[in-house]
Amino acid sequence: MENSITKYCLIDSTKVIVDGKTEFENSANESFGDYMKSIYKHYDLKYPKYFKMDNLCKIAFMASEIILKDNEHIKTFDPNRIGVILQNSHSTIDTDLNYINTIQDKSNYYPSPAIFVYTLPNVMIGEICIKNKFQGENTCFIAKEFDTDFISEYVNNLIDSGKVDICLTGWVDYVENNYIATLFLVEKIKENQKDNISFRPENLNRIK
Repeated sequence: MENSITKYCLIDSTKVIVDGKTEFENSANESFGDYMKSIYKHYDLKYPKYFKMDNLCKIAFMASEIILKDNEHIKTFDPNRIGVILQNSHSTIDTDLNYINTIQDKSNYYPSPAIFVYTLPNVMIGEICIKNKFQGENTCFIAKEFDTDFISEYVNNLIDSGKVDICLTGWVDYVENNYIATLFLVEKIKENQKDNISFRPENLNRIK
C-alpha cells in the first residue's frame, strides 16, 4: 500500500492552485504583502498572529491553512503522529538581511527581537504546529532546489516506519520578493479509495 497525496496547494506570485484547480488569482498584480492579505480574506482565515510573521512564515502558513481548512479528518489523528517536513533553498536570508539592518549602524543600534525570532527556517514549521497543535516529527532541510527524490524517500520512510501517520510536506521559499510554496498532505490510504496520487518523485515533479 503506497502513501498518497490527499490534498496539495501551490502558491506563487500569480495564483493559488488547490488540487490542480486555480482557486485565486493575483489579477491586480499586488505586492507580496497585499497579495497575502487578499488570499487571507478570500479563505476567510482568522488568526491575528499571522500579521506578525515574517514573509517566509506567511506563505508557508497560508499554504498549510488552505490545505487544512475544512479538512476535518485531520482532527482524527493523534497530534503526536502528525509530521511537518519542509524544504527550501534560501533558509531565512530575507529576514536575516532585515535583522542585519537593525544592528549595522552603531549610532542607530536597535536590534529587534521581533525580527530575530524568525531567523531560523524551522520557525515557519513552528508557526504551523502551534496553530494546529501538531507535535510529530518536524524539520526543514536546505537544498539548492526542491529535491523530490529526497523528500519523497524521507516522508515515505517516516510513515512506513510508523513514526507518523500523516505528514504535511513540500517546498517553501522566499527571497527578494521571489517566492513559492508547494505543500502536500501525505497519508496512507486504503486500497479501495479512488483518485489517489502516489507520493512519488515523478508526481511531485509534475505538480511543482
